[in-house]
Amino acid sequence: METDGASHSAPAEKSQPACLRAREKLLAVDRDYSHFFLLNVGDEPGADQFVYKHFNSLCVIGVAPSHVAFANGRKVVKVDFDVGRGGDKSAVAKPSGKKKHGALFLKEDSRVCDLVCDDGARFKVRCGIKGNLLEMNPRLAACPDAINNKPGQEGYIAIIQLKREDEKLQSPLLLTLDQYQATRPGGVCVNIPVPSAAAG
Repeated sequence: METDGASHSAPAEKSQPACLRAREKLLAVDRDYSHFFLLNVGDEPGADQFVYKHFNSLCVIGVAPSHVAFANGRKVVKVDFDVGRGGDKSAVAKPSGKKKHGALFLKEDSRVCDLVCDDGARFKVRCGIKGNLLEMNPRLAACPDAINNKPGQEGYIAIIQLKREDEKLQSPLLLTLDQYQATRPGGVCVNIPVPSAAAG
């Protein structure tokens, strides 16, 4: 719904939880991102993912439009966070402070969730990069359809904080947008995630 710009005044913004304001600031600005893609993550065919790197070293990860979960008209009907080591990633305690104390450290092959599709197929989603888990997308448990409709927007999977030594995010496996388009022609949706003001 279109709203008048005056409805988003500074006082209204201050009334939002700090974590929500930070997330919206992180996810809303296209020009502050570098777009990267990973193909066949975990050596699983078609397990394609995106990594949107913010200039402040925070990364948004999610499934690319060319992910095998979307093949042959399949749709995701459930996002299962209770997978891999550490159990339910969505229940992990929120990290605190500038050093993000208490954050769960994930490696490239760490399993963050599974996608369950309408035909019964199940696909693992791995982190793809190394860093501290700041949050899993709180929308997906109740609204898994966001992955089908806007995998690169409201359907993102998680926000990861890179360690200082990894801030340049250098890896021979990471593809630029142009490289991804050349490898997966017709499978690109590069809209940056922009959660609505009602995001939880």
